[in-house]
Amino acid sequence: TEKRAKDLTDLGFVFLVGKRRLEPLVTKPWEERFQDLLVFKEKYGHTCVPQNYPELGQWVNNQRSEYMKMQKGKKSHMSAEKALKLANVGFVFDATVRRGSKISPDDY
Repeated sequence: TEKRAKDLTDLGFVFLVGKRRLEPLVTKPWEERFQDLLVFKEKYGHTCVPQNYPELGQWVNNQRSEYMKMQKGKKSHMSAEKALKLANVGFVFDATVRRGSKISPDDY
């Protein structure tokens, strides 16, 4: 409750450390986020979205995670069609690879 939070704050309890967001991330349909990624790529020339773009960055991270699940044969929200769309715009499926993907559209 608010009273409990105030009491803890008065005692010196710190709820957040650093620059964490208090508001929830905005949920958008996949296609809208994909369009956001295209705008980002047009502006910066790559699809490696940094942390200072929290909504798009989280979406990018989710796409990587869902892609890995799909590759392992696990239940995933990623489809071959989505993976192909991402690959066609130079999406980086492996976060350890910078500005280039280990897969290409020819893999589909």
